[in-house]
Amino acid sequence: MAENKGKIDTALARTFLSDHLDSFTGKIDPNERTLCGHIDLSPRGIAGWVGPHAAAGAVQAKVADSKMAEDVSFDASMGHSCGLHFRASSFLRKHPASRWLRPHLKDLPSQPWTMFTTETGPDRL
Repeated sequence: MAENKGKIDTALARTFLSDHLDSFTGKIDPNERTLCGHIDLSPRGIAGWVGPHAAAGAVQAKVADSKMAEDVSFDASMGHSCGLHFRASSFLRKHPASRWLRPHLKDLPSQPWTMFTTETGPDRL
């Protein structure tokens, strides 16, 4: 992070939120220890109320800089911001203990980063 001090903009923030660097091993491996949050791909899973291999993780992200905030706007992505899609059927085959989710669990395709802004702008609010 020190190498980015004073250089962080929205493009770099989007890169951070899409990161697959395992914070424990230092290797690229999308799992529960990455900023992108791929708990569904982890061989270890996580502890907690949702079960070790929950269909969970970072599935939406938003970034804004001071100018965007002033203009009441932000960039957002839906699904994993890295571009990997969540496929319910693949997840359920891999984790049979989660089959009870079948009626509720849907695919979550990754969507591109998109700018959201107000039509009126801050001077008209």
